[in-house]
Amino acid sequence: MATAREGTGRLPRTVVVLGVVSLLTDISSDMIFPLLPAFLAARLSAQAPVLLGLMEGVADLISALIKYQSGVWADRARSLKPMVLLGYGLSSLMRPLMAFVTLAWHPVVIRALDRVGKGLRSSPRDALIAHSVSPEARGRAFGFHRGMDHAGAAVGSLAAMVLVAVGLRVEQVFFVAAVPGLLAVLAILLVREPTSPEPDAVPGATRALAPVPRRLAYYLVPITLFGVANSTDAFLLLKLTEEGAQPEFLPLAWLLLQAVKSAVSFPAGRLADRLGASRLVVTGWSLYALSYLALAWVRGLTLTMIVIGVYGLYHALAEGAEKSLLTSLVPAEARGRAFGLYNGLTGGASLAAGLLFGLLWTTLGSTTAFVTAGVLAGLSALLLVVLLPRARPPADP
Repeated sequence: MATAREGTGRLPRTVVVLGVVSLLTDISSDMIFPLLPAFLAARLSAQAPVLLGLMEGVADLISALIKYQSGVWADRARSLKPMVLLGYGLSSLMRPLMAFVTLAWHPVVIRALDRVGKGLRSSPRDALIAHSVSPEARGRAFGFHRGMDHAGAAVGSLAAMVLVAVGLRVEQVFFVAAVPGLLAVLAILLVREPTSPEPDAVPGATRALAPVPRRLAYYLVPITLFGVANSTDAFLLLKLTEEGAQPEFLPLAWLLLQAVKSAVSFPAGRLADRLGASRLVVTGWSLYALSYLALAWVRGLTLTMIVIGVYGLYHALAEGAEKSLLTSLVPAEARGRAFGLYNGLTGGASLAAGLLFGLLWTTLGSTTAFVTAGVLAGLSALLLVVLLPRARPPADP
C-alpha cells in the first residue's frame, strides 16, 4: 500500500497513476480543442472571439462554483477516489458530443458539462496528490502531474493532425477522442489512496476540520488577479489564424506548445523543491506578461510561433509551483477546501478573462487585448511579491 509521505525517491503510485489519467484525458481533450476554433467559426458564426470567450468563461465559471464544494467534500470524505472517478467520467462522456453542435448555445452547454466534471475532480485530485508526498517532493509531484497533462495535450494534437491529414472529418476526430477518455476513466480504478499512521496525512479522516487560515487570502488575491489576465490559450490559435495560419496548421502549433510545457514541467518541479515554489511562480507570471506584450506586436507566423514557444515556459514554471506553494500555506486537513478556493477563484476569473479578452479583441483589436492581459499579469507578479510574506504560516522564517 502506498504511504502518504514518500519523499526523495520515486514518486508514489498514486501520483504516477493520476499522471497517466491526466495524460489520457488530455489526449482526448486536445484531439478536439485545437480544431475547435476553426470548427466553430465555420459552422456557427464569424464572431469567433466572443463565442470562444463566452464558451470558455461560462464553462469555467460553472466549474468554479463546484470546485470549492468539492473541496469541502474532499476534506470530509473517507475516500477521494469516487469523486475523482465521477469527475473524469462526466468529462469523458460530454467531450465528443461537440461533433453534434448546430446552434451557438450547443458548444456552451457541452463545454459547461465537461467543466462540471473538472469541478468535481480537481480539488479532490490535487488534495490526493498533496497527501501522497512529503513537503520535499511536492514540486516534483505537481510538476510531474502537469507534465503528463501537457504531454497528453501534445499527443492529442499530433493525433488530431494525423487523423485530419488522412482524411477524417473534424466530427469523426471528435468521436475517436472518446477512446482515450474511456481509458482514462478505467485507469482511475488503479489508484490507491495513501494511508499513514500520521493523522494529518490521512485524506478524509473523521475529525473536526481545521479552518482554512485567513492569511491564505494574501495568496489568493494575486492568484485571482492573474486569473483575470490568463485567458484561454484558444486565443493563441486565433492569433495564428489572424497571421494567416491555415486550419491544418493549428494542431501542429498546439503540439509544439504542449511539447514545450511537457518537457519543462517536471524539471521545473524539481527546481521548485530546491529554490522555492514562490520564485518559480513569480518568474512564470513575469514570463507570461512579457510573452503577451510581445504577441501584441509581432507579426508573421514564424515570430508568433517563437513567442508562443517561449510563452509555454510560463505553464511549466508556474502551474505546478502554484499548487506546491498553496499546499505549504495550509494544514493538511484543510487542503481540500484550500484547493477548492484556489480552483474556484481561478475558474471564476476565467469568465472575466475570456469575456474581457474576447471583447477587447472584437472591439479594439488583438493588440489591445494582448497588451491588457500582459499588464495585468505583470501587476499580479508584483502583488504576489508584496503579499506572500503575510500568507505564510507564522512559524516560517
